[in-house]
Amino acid sequence: MRRILFAEDDEGSRDRMETAVGDWNEAEKANGRAFAIEPVTSEAEVKFALENRKFDCALFDLRLPRGAAGKPSPAVGNTLALATMRKRGVPVALVTANQAEVSDELRGIELIKQFDKGDANVYKSVVDWLGDQWAMMEVLAEAKAEIEASAADVFLKRLWPQWGQYAALNKVDSAQLSKMVARQYVSHMAELLGADGEGSISWHPFEAYVKPAVYDKRAHTGDIFRFDDGLWIVLSPQCDMATAKIPNALLCKTSEGITEWAEMLAATGDGASNKEKAKATKFFASLTNQNRSVSQHFLPPLPGEKKPLLVEFGQLRSIPLGDLQAALDKRLASLAASFLSNLVQRFGAYISRAGQPNLDVAHFDA
Repeated sequence: MRRILFAEDDEGSRDRMETAVGDWNEAEKANGRAFAIEPVTSEAEVKFALENRKFDCALFDLRLPRGAAGKPSPAVGNTLALATMRKRGVPVALVTANQAEVSDELRGIELIKQFDKGDANVYKSVVDWLGDQWAMMEVLAEAKAEIEASAADVFLKRLWPQWGQYAALNKVDSAQLSKMVARQYVSHMAELLGADGEGSISWHPFEAYVKPAVYDKRAHTGDIFRFDDGLWIVLSPQCDMATAKIPNALLCKTSEGITEWAEMLAATGDGASNKEKAKATKFFASLTNQNRSVSQHFLPPLPGEKKPLLVEFGQLRSIPLGDLQAALDKRLASLAASFLSNLVQRFGAYISRAGQPNLDVAHFDA
């Protein structure tokens, strides 16, 4: 069952929504799917629900009252819808009689859908749209359960045993301590969820990238840009990029496509022979384990693309940091932290190799 937070102060609208949900549930009974409504009628009730109740999606009448006797205002609905997106990250439907009242901040967000209150079937349309998001909501619910279980493990085994030390910290107020503990939660949980072990799974290629980039207002190590002459990835150290104390950023050319890639992909299909599948498995294992020239580093295709990438350590360029900042509209994605460390490590090994003088082999028998 998925729960809908429904913010509406009009009783008639709540009744029509109840009917639409009941009809949808009846039609989906054979699939084992059903929605339940969590009704709220005011700004205060929505804020309480955001802090204390669980729900998988939300529906807002844009004009909600502020306070018990407040006049309904679209500013209330806009603010609460944005808060729901930021706090919960769930699909949000907006019902309004005037589409122009939807704030610019909410327009264009894929997880927000606007519906016309004047439409006789508006609540059926809302429930149908929320039903289309069912698979996403189901995965999100399961993912949150995984996160909660991992968080409990981190707290019991890593944070609680040290809690007395945290409590005794000098010159750290509660706000700072909260952020410190949150950072430890996230870092330890990411390590646990990504580690090899019982119950773990192999990483999916889309996990290699963050799109849009995590740092939306500045360039960062691992950012991939498409310039007129192709793809380039930022390799300047993270500390230098974060402080912006360097005048120039170091980028490395990244080529698209690998010979035999399409052929090997086809060999993983049902129609391929065991010999072909074995060859393809060896091919992809070689790529993912970086069994290539020391001057190259394999990366999977960018999100939405088909061609894999090869970072060419021998092809470097320097760009003024200000120019790179001005080109953020050309940034395609960022390499995820779990994959970035291996890239930087291999680049460091390549760029720091010393070599030695050539020896005259003719004198080996002297």
